[in-house]
Amino acid sequence: MASVLMGLGSLDPNASDNTILFYVPLPNNDTPGFEVLQRDRQFTWVSNDRLSRDPAMQFTGPGEENVVIDGRMYPYHFGGLSTIKLLHEAGRSGKPYILARFYPLTQAGGSLSYGSENLGNFVIKRLRTVESKIGTVGIAHKIDFTLEMTRYGDDLNTAAVNDFWAT
Repeated sequence: MASVLMGLGSLDPNASDNTILFYVPLPNNDTPGFEVLQRDRQFTWVSNDRLSRDPAMQFTGPGEENVVIDGRMYPYHFGGLSTIKLLHEAGRSGKPYILARFYPLTQAGGSLSYGSENLGNFVIKRLRTVESKIGTVGIAHKIDFTLEMTRYGDDLNTAAVNDFWAT
């Protein structure tokens, strides 16, 4: 199993609820591999004019948080076309998803389990794919993808998102 794993959907990487997992590429895994994870966090400040003094800056709260995942798939080796379909369907659903980072943990018996870090609730704003090396049957041998997400906000709790996502 890979040492780097992210998921979009459920906080359980072993769940069968169409959770979309991103691995460092693994052969024979129908999941996209990611190579770059960009996080952009903004903070909102406004200028307040003051009488006979320089304006003062006032913090009004956190701004947008954006995540961009760039990756690559080779459908004949790792990452299948069904994962692009799942990402597309997730974006069209108009629902927020939990974005989680998973950490593989080994137990005393040698079985694999995961710890996770909930990065927050995110919406999919854009999915961009570039298919190249088109084969004789019309299927690309290489697919580059970019997934752009924006933080939904903290007004949803984790249980509500899981219930909302499962419907």
